[in-house]
Amino acid sequence: MIGRFFKKFYLHIVIWTILLFLPFITYLYQPDKIAEFKPYSGISHLVNILFLATSFYLHCYYVAPKYFFSHRRIFVSIILFGFLAYVALNYAIVYFNPNGELAHFTKENILFVRLVIGPAIIYSLCMITSSMIFLYGEQARQKELNKQIALEKTKAELTILKLQISPHFLFNTLNNIRWLIRKQSPDSEDTIIKLSEILRYILYEVDGPKVELFKEIEHMRNFIALQTLRLPVTGNIQLEIENDLKNRMIPPLLFIHFVENAFKYGVDSKNTPDIIFQFIKIPGGIAFKSSNKILQHNHPRVNEGIGLANIQRRLQLLYPNKHHLSINKNDQGYFEVILKLTTDED
Repeated sequence: MIGRFFKKFYLHIVIWTILLFLPFITYLYQPDKIAEFKPYSGISHLVNILFLATSFYLHCYYVAPKYFFSHRRIFVSIILFGFLAYVALNYAIVYFNPNGELAHFTKENILFVRLVIGPAIIYSLCMITSSMIFLYGEQARQKELNKQIALEKTKAELTILKLQISPHFLFNTLNNIRWLIRKQSPDSEDTIIKLSEILRYILYEVDGPKVELFKEIEHMRNFIALQTLRLPVTGNIQLEIENDLKNRMIPPLLFIHFVENAFKYGVDSKNTPDIIFQFIKIPGGIAFKSSNKILQHNHPRVNEGIGLANIQRRLQLLYPNKHHLSINKNDQGYFEVILKLTTDED
């Protein structure tokens, strides 16, 4: 572990070591001046280096990550406060110097340069370097995050593709269509259209990172309509969209897993199903709610648990600190899923 630490920060260690011993390099070439060395100068230089190093790493690993992108005013205020603290530190060093540096700088009219201009240049270089390291690391982290998002999206698309274009799903849907055609039902043509729209949406419209919310809702509507066809017992199946819900861009295939699970556990051959899906507007985003009466009490299979884990991982990548997923079973025997997304859109 120590070896990994030095491997990561060896350049930092070398640079700070050079800065620490830089004022003493002259003694290598002029050893006779060692007798003139004043301990107070060495201590004040060490205090300066410790202050700059502390400011450097606090800025790079705490202040910049927390405030650079979200709270610029606080970010600038912290930098100004650090600069004033550095000026105060230098003033204290000069003021308490027993060698009379304060009187010397005042007499030479360079007190302002020593206490303000010099510290401003040094502190600015320190903060600029720290910010550059932070931004470089942030850029590398963002690239890695984008790769993970793309990978998780691909996994999600493949999983949903298997769920929706599986032979079981297609055979059931085609059998229902055949049954409608034999009955000469006017719904047969509409059912074929819904199936073709589902296939078209999955195959052609989810290539990008985001799709329109209303397209995703329409896809869900078609999926629900086809699932409803094969219900052995007629029940209450609803998809509710709040009237003032605005269209916005969201990652594709984000809700369909919960819809599929609602039909899987909310339908049996004897009882009346009660399944409700809702899209609700919330401040700064949207909420999706799925509620189904639990009719099938068999335990979830392993791949279903993996599917939920994939969704949770995908949400963490796409909406870090901007989502809330709640999954629970209430006392009335209903299974509820509530997913809130902050999309930062009014």
